[in-house]
Amino acid sequence: MTTHSTGADRDDAGETPRYRLVADALRQDIQNGVPAPGEALPKQEQLMRRFRCGRGTVQKALQLLRDEGLLEEGVPGRGARVARQAAIGRPLVYYISRAFEAPHVSLDVWSLHTEELSRAVQQQAELIRLGDRPAPQSVRVRVLVPDLDTHHPYPRHLDDPSDLRPLRRLRRVIRMYTEALHHSLTQLAEEGTVGSVSVEIRSLPTVPGEKRYLINGSQMLTGYYFLRRTRILVDAESIEVLELHSDTLFPATLEGNGARSVERAEFQQVQAWFDSRWEMVATALPLDE
Repeated sequence: MTTHSTGADRDDAGETPRYRLVADALRQDIQNGVPAPGEALPKQEQLMRRFRCGRGTVQKALQLLRDEGLLEEGVPGRGARVARQAAIGRPLVYYISRAFEAPHVSLDVWSLHTEELSRAVQQQAELIRLGDRPAPQSVRVRVLVPDLDTHHPYPRHLDDPSDLRPLRRLRRVIRMYTEALHHSLTQLAEEGTVGSVSVEIRSLPTVPGEKRYLINGSQMLTGYYFLRRTRILVDAESIEVLELHSDTLFPATLEGNGARSVERAEFQQVQAWFDSRWEMVATALPLDE
């Protein structure tokens, strides 16, 4: 476990950057279905008049919405369009961005690896470091991943099931992204940017059937793993493997007082499962400090 504290705990005061206010307003429009998935947003000149801001502010807001998966990637000569997938779900970075708006951030995660989570948290850490968003007062993260010793059944070389190279590759991925997640958060504490940071990463001798993100004690995201055939490069050799894969979009979820009782009950059930595995089964994952 790594825990850092400083005497200079930050409050959540601070002026929100203009481009984030523009992005918030446009995000609300998209969530309300105007414009609908596949339709174009107003031209940049119209957005500049609406929000009484410069082109750079509008462009930064649009890029933020692209990063969240709400807008299609830009095409020269064509205005920004709402992503067709926006009606289905949003990427993890969207939910992590919202989580970091709270003064106290908490994340409990059970996943095959932490690539998505690490990238999303690193993005928030960089925004905080640059002063583009207020720093939370505290961040607490607990992550469960498969251990690095068990002979997990996937990924598996289709032509040679005894080949351990795909499994070793997965272990490297697990270690690489957990270390990146650990570093990006503890660095905020070491710099004094966030008053209190706790990052713990433990492992289980199994692979998950789904990935779970329990966010700020009130929201749960679930993504299910399925088997797929794909080719990977190991030792300069392209081999076909059977591996676990999951979609990268999560449907919108209710939280807090807006959640139905059945949703709150499911959240509490998963939280209890996580806590029990954390205390009774999980072991600390070794990280290079």
